[in-house]
Amino acid sequence: MSLLDNLDVSILAFIADHPNSTVTDCAKIIFKPENTDELQKKDSFLRHRFKALVSAKFLIYDSDSNKKMFRVVKEKVFFGPELRGIDIGGKKIVHSALRKDYCIILLTDDGVIVKSLDKIEEQLHQE
Repeated sequence: MSLLDNLDVSILAFIADHPNSTVTDCAKIIFKPENTDELQKKDSFLRHRFKALVSAKFLIYDSDSNKKMFRVVKEKVFFGPELRGIDIGGKKIVHSALRKDYCIILLTDDGVIVKSLDKIEEQLHQE
């Protein structure tokens, strides 16, 4: 999977906080649709993202009565407050912009992705 964008990270954060949620549950919270038609569009849009996150092994799911209930893969998705540094290859890397933020750390096939959940939340509230 290529570089994860803020929507992918928002999905992972939501599912981590609400394990065994459905795509529809996520669409309701992330997009706050005003009506059923809008919910169906956002739900359909998110299904592609969920499929990609499952393929990248960030999410897994169980099926129950034609419903998929998702969970994060705990070996690949980590969360941490005040990320003061991360040890990568024996070298401690510190990013001053992340010192006081709550972060998500994703282990990918290509390396490690660290994103500030605080900054993503700020951006979502501005939109």
